[in-house]
Amino acid sequence: MNLSLFEKFLNKLNPNERVIVQAHDFPDHDAIASAFAMAYLLRKQGFTPFITYNGFVDRISLRNLIDWLEIPLIEPSKLNLTPNDKIIVVDGCIGEKNVTDFPGLEVAVIDHHQVTAPDFVWYADIRPEYGSTATILVEYFNYFQLDIPQRIASALLVGLTFDTANFTRAVSPADINALILLQSRAEMALVNKICRNQLELEDLPLFDSLLESMHREDNCVFAMLPEGCPKNMLGVLGDFLLGVNEVDLVVLSTRNHEKTFISLRSECKQNNMAKIITEALNHTGIGFGGGHPHMAAGIINHSYQLDDEFHYIYDLIKPRLKLAAM
Repeated sequence: MNLSLFEKFLNKLNPNERVIVQAHDFPDHDAIASAFAMAYLLRKQGFTPFITYNGFVDRISLRNLIDWLEIPLIEPSKLNLTPNDKIIVVDGCIGEKNVTDFPGLEVAVIDHHQVTAPDFVWYADIRPEYGSTATILVEYFNYFQLDIPQRIASALLVGLTFDTANFTRAVSPADINALILLQSRAEMALVNKICRNQLELEDLPLFDSLLESMHREDNCVFAMLPEGCPKNMLGVLGDFLLGVNEVDLVVLSTRNHEKTFISLRSECKQNNMAKIITEALNHTGIGFGGGHPHMAAGIINHSYQLDDEFHYIYDLIKPRLKLAAM
């Protein structure tokens, strides 16, 4: 990526207008950390940025990241957004179902997912070969020869660590370079504390529910978690199952907030989970999904009343998987 294009983009912005840094809906660590870093970089370039997102945070490690690093997030309703606001979408892409179309003009997309930015944005930096958007932000700081403050470095390192599952998946050489730099700048004791504390006591019964409901088919495990299970726990439970030697693929789901959330994990290159969930939901019109080859998610619209959601999802996903007998 020619980073001089990013500098040209910043020169096109009006410093007298507000710049909104928008993370994707129901953000994760990488989205919040990258938005935090982008807002800092913009302030250093003379802009007045605000960080916002739609949805809520229901994961203790992410709440700790926000609270302990004092990341200044503002609810969109409190920003009084106007058509004159310029919006930079970070770790997401306008036009995707997980990015709310706020009032204002979306002028940039900075993301590492498999997405296509609309033609009207002024600047797009999309790198699906990267393990995190945090890595892209590190390269922006390097381009401007801007020191990364400890709070920013700590947040970016947490985002990078979570999105690469502790550097065990989708790690590019750029991610390793970012890791080395961030470790030298971050408050490592705090980073490690955030990364370790991913569960609350109330989450532990979900492991019992997972083991009781799981159905194994060759190297894949399917399971339906109880209604109300936090959707972010699907990722935690999915990664837990991938730690089992005989399991390479995981498909978990739960009904929450009148929607059914689906989480997919893969350790085998024969299965592109983003393609599978997109074909299963987007192309059939019952919902939407996306993500990465190794990690993807989807939502079935609440208007569909299913008598047996587990078998519905099983029949939807299984024919698209390439299983291997173990």
